[in-house]
Order: sequence, then C-alpha cells, then structure tokens
Amino acid sequence: MKDTSPTIAALTPQRLTTALTEHSPGVAVRTVEIIETSTYGAGTVSTADRVTLGLEYVAGRDGGLPPRMLLKTFIDEPHAPHVMYRTEARFYATVRPELGIETPRAFGSINDEEAGRFGVLLEDLSLRDARFPNATTPITLDEISSLVVSLAELHARYWASPRFGGDLDWVATPRSGGMSKTFNAIGLELVRDQLRHEFKAELVAPLGRSAEALWESLWRLQAIIDSEPATLLHGDPHIGNTYILPSGRGGFIDWQLLVRGRWAHDVTYLLITGLNTEQRRAHERELIAMYRDELQRRGVDAPSDDEAWLLYRQAAVWGLVIGWLITPPLNYGEDITAANLSRLVTAVRDLESFAALD
Repeated sequence: MKDTSPTIAALTPQRLTTALTEHSPGVAVRTVEIIETSTYGAGTVSTADRVTLGLEYVAGRDGGLPPRMLLKTFIDEPHAPHVMYRTEARFYATVRPELGIETPRAFGSINDEEAGRFGVLLEDLSLRDARFPNATTPITLDEISSLVVSLAELHARYWASPRFGGDLDWVATPRSGGMSKTFNAIGLELVRDQLRHEFKAELVAPLGRSAEALWESLWRLQAIIDSEPATLLHGDPHIGNTYILPSGRGGFIDWQLLVRGRWAHDVTYLLITGLNTEQRRAHERELIAMYRDELQRRGVDAPSDDEAWLLYRQAAVWGLVIGWLITPPLNYGEDITAANLSRLVTAVRDLESFAALD
C-alpha cells in the first residue's frame, strides 16, 4: 500500500481505515486517540517508535478488531537502515499469518517502500498482561524453556525448506541481503566507535582482542551460520525481544533482523542473554537437549549432541559483536546494555568460543 509518513498528525480515521481494510474488509474507524508514545532514545525502544492508539469504530463495522492497537513506526526520521523496517513489515504481512508460535498479531500496515516509510499495526500485548523481561530482570527456567520450545517450533517448520528457493527467497542470509551490506560497509567502524564508551571497553577487555580481531571472528561465524541445513531465524531473539504471558508462555517481538541460517544463531543468543551466568552454566546443556528433542518430535533430523554443542559455542560471538557491542547505549540504556555485554563476554570465555571458531 502506498502512503506517506505515518506521523502523529497524519493518523486520521481515514488513514487507519485504509490500513486496516487490507486484512479486514469493511472495517471503518470513526475516531482515533493517541494514548501514549514511546520514542527512540527513551531507553525503552531500540530502532522504532511505538504509538498506542485507541480506536472507536463505526457501529457494526469493527471487524472483530480490538479497540486498542500499537503502531510501530518512526515518527520523524528512521533510526535504522530502511531494510530493517521493510523486513519486519514483510514478515508480518507474509510469514506471521502461518505461524503458530506466540508473537503479536498484525492488523495492517502503513507503508511506502519507495519513500522509505513504514508502519505496522500490531496487537497491544498489555491487553493480555504480557511482561517484557530484559537482562536486568529475573526469568524462570520454565519461562526460558517456553521460549526455547517456540524457537524449535519455528525452526522445525522451515528446516531445510525448499521455499527459500521460492516464495521465501527474499529472506536474507547472514552474508547476503538484509543488513549484511551495512555491516560489511561500516560495521567495523561502528565497533571501534562503540569501544570509545569506557564501560564497553572495560567489559570486553578480558577477551584480550582488538576490534579488528572480534570482527574477523564474527565473519568466520557468519560463514558457518550461512550454511545448511538452514531454517527461518528470528535473527535477534535477545531476552529484551521477548514477552511472557501470565500463563507462562513466551513469545517474540521485533522481527527486523529476520534471516535464514543455522538454528544456533537464535538459541544461543536467547539463552545467553536470558539467563544469568549461574543459570546458564547450570542449565544450558539441558536446554539445548530439550531443543533437539523438540525438533525430533516435529520430524526434524536434529543435530547430534556434539555438533549442537560446538555450534552453540561458536554462535555466542554474534550476540557479543553485533548484538550488544555494536548497539548504541541510547537504544536500551547503559544498564541493560552492560548487563547483556557482561553475560556475553562471560559466556564467550566459558565456552571458549574463539577457539571453537579456530
């Protein structure tokens, strides 16, 4: 759908009606209320702004839609490369409808790819009393297990899928499409720049590696993740991109780094950022075994224990370098950034990840 920038002033009933009728013909919005906005730089959102909308529909024309939604967009200027916004919009339009895992429902979009504008209308998870954990908040073993099962369900569905040569050929790999061009062009310089933050430099100092050495290890890993058997990956499943429902079931948000590749990219990043160091050391092997069992239960020829453990050890480097070293503290705040980096540095040392890559 062609449209112009979804700024606050432009969120009229007519525009929302047009967006919602993409998936719900006959819907008509009567009034729109801006309930709340969360903007980049506030420490609560990373690469997009969130606008909570209250919607009143024309009588008899609500299409069963909720009276409250979340618009994920950028209000003024984009905070990340356009490809990230396009990827997420395409995910919700084409992949989300076929998934059974817990992830927000999408109701419509406000997009103009030519103009580089984007917006996705999502369910407001607060209406289901969702809790949003991060690396500074506790999470139980049952809750992390629920998220691991969801990843197994997602991965099993697309394991070695022939659709990557068909309708899903638009999904990037770790080394082509998506953010790979940006990372190749300026990624190393971004890492160098972020190491100018004293707290980041202090946290990674125990690794005894320069920015250049870290970057080299990252791309050695990317070549491994960009191999077969590939599956559909969330791409950025740190614990801050998850939510927990009152039932204990976990789900995933923020699909902007969706890629296809090896399973360990997702599972490793979730476990290391989601569990404190003591939890991870005590339970990582059993959680990987559970993941493998869930794949087998869904008909996948799961990797062996030794193969899975090696790939898990290697995959920790992505979360360290791209996940949190390259990410500006402005995105999540210094406390959350430091907590994630600390967990990842410790894990990379525990797992001897660089030696595993060598």
